[in-house]
Amino acid sequence: MAVERCAPGEALVRLQTLLAPRSVAVLGATPREGSYGRTNVETIVGSGFKGPVYPINPKYDAVIGLRCYPDFAALPERPDLAVVVVANALVDEALDAVIAAGVPAATLFASGYLEGDGTPPLTERTRAKARAAGLRLLGGNCLGFQNREHPLTVGVFAVPDVEPGPIAMVSHSGSAYLSISTLDPRFMPNLIVSAGQELALTAADYAAYALDRPSTRVIGLFLETVRDPASFRTVLRRANEQDVPVVALKVGRTERSARLARTHSGALTGNDAAYQALFDHYGVRRVESVDELTATCLLLSAPRRYVQGALGAVLDSGGQRGMMVDLASRMGVPIAEISPTTTAKLADVLEYGLDPVNPVDAWGTGRDAGRTFGTCFRALADDPGVGMVALFSDVSIDDPVTRAFIGNMVDAAPATAKPMMIVLNWSRCFGPKAHVDAIKAGVPILDGVETGLRAMAHAMGYATYRGHTAVAPTPAPDAAVVTRWRARLAAGTTLAEHESLALLADFGVPTVPFRKVGDEKGAVDAAAGLGFPVALKTAAGIAHKTEAKGVHLGLADAGAVRGAYADLAARLGPDALVMPMAAPGVEMALGVVMDEQFGPLVMIGAGGVLVETLEDRAYLLAGADGARARAAIERLHVRKVLAGVRGRPLADVAALAQAAARLGAMALALGETLAEVDANPIIVTANGALAVDALVVPAAKG
Repeated sequence: MAVERCAPGEALVRLQTLLAPRSVAVLGATPREGSYGRTNVETIVGSGFKGPVYPINPKYDAVIGLRCYPDFAALPERPDLAVVVVANALVDEALDAVIAAGVPAATLFASGYLEGDGTPPLTERTRAKARAAGLRLLGGNCLGFQNREHPLTVGVFAVPDVEPGPIAMVSHSGSAYLSISTLDPRFMPNLIVSAGQELALTAADYAAYALDRPSTRVIGLFLETVRDPASFRTVLRRANEQDVPVVALKVGRTERSARLARTHSGALTGNDAAYQALFDHYGVRRVESVDELTATCLLLSAPRRYVQGALGAVLDSGGQRGMMVDLASRMGVPIAEISPTTTAKLADVLEYGLDPVNPVDAWGTGRDAGRTFGTCFRALADDPGVGMVALFSDVSIDDPVTRAFIGNMVDAAPATAKPMMIVLNWSRCFGPKAHVDAIKAGVPILDGVETGLRAMAHAMGYATYRGHTAVAPTPAPDAAVVTRWRARLAAGTTLAEHESLALLADFGVPTVPFRKVGDEKGAVDAAAGLGFPVALKTAAGIAHKTEAKGVHLGLADAGAVRGAYADLAARLGPDALVMPMAAPGVEMALGVVMDEQFGPLVMIGAGGVLVETLEDRAYLLAGADGARARAAIERLHVRKVLAGVRGRPLADVAALAQAAARLGAMALALGETLAEVDANPIIVTANGALAVDALVVPAAKG
């Protein structure tokens, strides 16, 4: 049978035999020092696993004091999980044995790359076997997993003796998995999985399992690709419903990075614009490094969640304060303007010469620093304009000052619902016990000012996303309109400009009025009916009309229309379009492209000749509403022009956003019949947005 996909509420049961088994067999176990077959047995036993562990290898009688069995048939019971630690050449035989024994789950470490392999290759044979048998297979080419709530660790590396926390992590990077799970006791995941090649199960399955656990407050992902887009979107939707933030480090932005990902694990990294659109749609916080990933997870997993307001900061250095303020400005983290009441509280406790301002340098001579800093923390937390409070200080050694600073922050935290955190000025943490104690008390400690500020920006961004209020839903396209245009697109020929504009108009995207004509009289009559001045364009099916001198603009009277028409007819043929001149405005562009993984994407960007020159564009998943579209517009560089410059009026951004939402609804309705849409330019004025040119390309027939 095929492995079923994760359904909401069922993953905890479905993956129990893999991630929380009652018994484990290690196929390929060996007493040889340093081997995977020995270290896996040692790790499982050493992780505190309470169930029986069965080494399997016909060559040995015992492994680290445990009885070793010749095969699955000799075991006293059928194990829930088989940990397969054999060489690539033995994987076929080992997997056959697992499946024949009816073992429901397995972990596979082997890379699956076999020199001189046949067709299909070992990875594809393994995938087919696992899915046909319904085997819950982790890997191959993985480093195992840690379930600290069960508890169980499968792998070859020992686990720090720390409590499980509120973070779940899935990683396509083995190195990141090891670093995050073993190097820093402050990072306390309840589950961390090295997903490997995902031959049967994918990141979506493990994330669904994490969402079914009440302890999970945030999910971190290190992704090379998404192998099951539909299930992944379902998981992101569930995370939204449960208010569990998702933080993702997605590699493969550059062509070189994407190429290396393919050679590393067989991952096709996909279109990065589509991933960004996906993350924006579901509020996923996208990060750039493992430092940023872990810091953001730590902050978002804290019990006090950021809601609104700016940063209140306490420092022990004026110079470091200047650095922090500069970095905060660059990263878009606002510094709070504090109230007179807060100013008075600060002034009452600070030494002479220290200004009662935010951010506050509270050190001075260091006299009575504990009381001073504690008062500053509480004063800033009480300020109505402050949304989070941070201490910036290198509290990285186990000394009285470190303990006092951390203790004061921990003591102040319970009195506020606002997040409190400590940020090290220098990312050189030596990890004293006080750090772990602070995190257990809900005060995360983040390494480095830049990393800490990025985490704060993500916390603010997530709150903004959660505060999004949906606008009126985009009207569903008329069924008859959808049927008619799907039939036209099914013909497979590119739509002419007048057809493309008509299609957009039928789906509610505003377009400039137009008339298609075939002779001089028709052109003059159309111009008179539409109102001068007009534009006259060739309708000969030329993609780049301007380069072909196929456009005449600003024709003010019938005589000008006759002359322009005569020119076009002589050079390019009799068919032409007549349009009234659009009012001056900002030239934008809208478009639709089809992504292989995530379906139609709506592009919004600078238009006219700038669409390719500036590459200033954002993408939305089709189906995003006007508010999501407006948020995308806010990220564009051209947004400053839309806001009015040099005395120009404000452009109607809401109309542009609504046009983008309707374009997305159109793309969803037309589905597989559509390949591409280019509406450029869209003229945005103070009173609306109009498409004045468009090209619609149907999907290829067949």
